[in-house]
Amino acid sequence: MADFPWDIVFWAVLAVVTGSAVFFVLGRRVGAQAIRQEQMPAARAVGQRQEGGTVETPRPPPLPGRVGPEQKATEYGLPEAGTPLGQSLVRVGVSISGFSAEYFLKNAEDVFARTIKAFACADVGTLEKTVSPAVLDSFRSVLEERQRRQEQVHLELRRIERLDYVTAVTADATESGAARLGVRIVSWQVSYCRDASGTIIEGTEALTEFRDRWTFEQGVNGQWKVVATEAD
Repeated sequence: MADFPWDIVFWAVLAVVTGSAVFFVLGRRVGAQAIRQEQMPAARAVGQRQEGGTVETPRPPPLPGRVGPEQKATEYGLPEAGTPLGQSLVRVGVSISGFSAEYFLKNAEDVFARTIKAFACADVGTLEKTVSPAVLDSFRSVLEERQRRQEQVHLELRRIERLDYVTAVTADATESGAARLGVRIVSWQVSYCRDASGTIIEGTEALTEFRDRWTFEQGVNGQWKVVATEAD
């Protein structure tokens, strides 16, 4: 037993232990790499034929929703029946067959939009249908002056926010013998005027709130026309 090679046995055992440890560590690392390599091709296989013969096609991400708040509908303000304005409006309704207070405001909204656009574009033909002769003459003088100065008007009506009654007069209480209704109109516009050199001389390129008071009068044919306009 004295000649037994204990030193060889010691080194052999040490080599086995060291080899096992190295294999154990390297084996774990290779296993982790193998998992990643198996997952990556699966992630790239979108659109390839899958088991069962079906094809999964790529899908883009959903588009974002509309930016900003939804466009609000125009508000129509009707006075309380017990107020003086409400009672006056009732009397106008009684004197005019088929009159509807809410429908009138909707019609006033349309007339307002058509009139300001026609005025900005110098569309006299449309203005003749929406405003009285006196207002048309006033508008004509402004349009002719703009043409003489070579001014250009830009107008974008973005939104009509609200319409409210401010006056209501029956036909028998007016000098013209026609019913009159005053309406406050709140709108949002981009409105400005440039001179011949392109410089803005009136208005602004920014979106601006406008408050106007328009007076409508019913003609002999039952058609309502604008007889007065002013800033509110």
